[in-house]
Amino acid sequence: MKKQISMLVLLAALLLAACSNNEGDTQEKETSENDTVSMEETQKQLEAMKVEEDKIVATVNGEEIKGKDYNSMLMQTQLRYTMEGKDPSESETAETIKNEVMDNLIGQELLLQQAKEEGYKASDKEVETELEQVKSQFQSEEQLQEALKKQGLTLEQLETQYENIVVVDKYVEEKINTPEVTEEEMKAFYDEQFTKDADNPPSYDEMKDRIKSYLEETKLQKEVQELREELKEKAEIEEMI
Repeated sequence: MKKQISMLVLLAALLLAACSNNEGDTQEKETSENDTVSMEETQKQLEAMKVEEDKIVATVNGEEIKGKDYNSMLMQTQLRYTMEGKDPSESETAETIKNEVMDNLIGQELLLQQAKEEGYKASDKEVETELEQVKSQFQSEEQLQEALKKQGLTLEQLETQYENIVVVDKYVEEKINTPEVTEEEMKAFYDEQFTKDADNPPSYDEMKDRIKSYLEETKLQKEVQELREELKEKAEIEEMI
């Protein structure tokens, strides 16, 4: 099964949380007092973006989306923006993140509802396989639990998230064929991204497979978003934050 972006982002967020925990002592020694204060203030601002766990943030065809799900995706999205070199606490970026989180939560719920309505399910073995791959990325159970804690998740919640992602992935794979990527598109991407400002770029042959995978994923996510929009048009949605 080809993993979709939601699954990979979740794993990346957990791994980043684990790395930040392991490197905490070294970073504390190397960071100046002013930088520490700044980081603490930023963290407070990010924490302030959370909502109460039991708060209903949206309803989708009568199904409630709770604050705990919002907070979990919020933290994942904040981390992704940080990894991209953006300040997630900046007011305009924070608003963009909020809208993105709500759009993703509602879109994922719509896909999940439609998938379940059409009979798609995740077997215990499929979910366990994904969880084992996650666990294998951590040196110990304690490290995994600490990473989960930083993401506001329990192992049971993580299992539910992966079960839902597997169901949605099955549905998407059935509804959307792997998009075609042409040689011309790959070469154009290579020229734009690797040769424009690089003195000694990797060769096209070295990067070809990665470029193809990236462009396929980009096209796939565009088609998934179009599918979400189609489902939205027929759905009853109420946002509450």
